[in-house]
Amino acid sequence: MLGIAMLLLGVAVGRLVDVVPALAQEGTEEAPARATETVPEGQPRYLAAMRTELEHMGIEGFACNATDAQRATCELTQRGPSSQREFRIRTAYSDRTDTVYVYVERFLVAPQDAPTTDAVMRRLMELNWQMLLGKLEWDPSDGEVRLAMVLNTDSNFDRRAFRSAIRGIVQLADRYWSELDRVQRGS
Repeated sequence: MLGIAMLLLGVAVGRLVDVVPALAQEGTEEAPARATETVPEGQPRYLAAMRTELEHMGIEGFACNATDAQRATCELTQRGPSSQREFRIRTAYSDRTDTVYVYVERFLVAPQDAPTTDAVMRRLMELNWQMLLGKLEWDPSDGEVRLAMVLNTDSNFDRRAFRSAIRGIVQLADRYWSELDRVQRGS
């Protein structure tokens, strides 16, 4: 008897779970709820949200601008608490690719022909293997090493993920810069 009661309770809960998300939706079939905020004409979809989040984080001196109707960039500088180094951070947002590319510009410079570049590359690859979020990139044409993260915005702009990416990239940069600078200098 208890088994049948549990089965009936499971069926009832299952049906309720199926109905509850529909009840939580605003709007009707004829007039669905708006899924996104109103965007000014000629502006990328999440430019205003990026500005707002940087303001809420208390970051001063940042600049965000539309590159065209579907792309935007932000520039800011953050000081690493341990290294005391100023890191120049850029974001590149695109409605076309539905991504926000966040990176530390010129995190390190490792010219192709420098005697320590092999050691730097080896350490960069070890760190790439260890990092769960973020990646290190190298441009062989000028030796620029970037620390980068990518956020997908295909379904929405996740404000917490954006804040985490900005904070996280500063923490990673601060954590690894001194070590990589020593490797690059051959110390």
